[in-house]
Amino acid sequence: MVILGLRQEIQETEWVLDEEVNRQVAEIMEATDIEEERPREIPPTSATWKFSMPFAGVRYYSYD
Repeated sequence: MVILGLRQEIQETEWVLDEEVNRQVAEIMEATDIEEERPREIPPTSATWKFSMPFAGVRYYSYD
């Protein structure tokens, strides 16, 4: 008789956990949908090499 009570509690616990996981997954999916819909404010730029020449024959290189 104790085993039957434990089975019911286990099933209820599994149901509660499944509902919680489903709710959290739904929240994550909604957050990603909102993020994808919003356009980027600053367009992405690729990194490039740049140099400056403060004196004749002297170059400073930088990678941005």
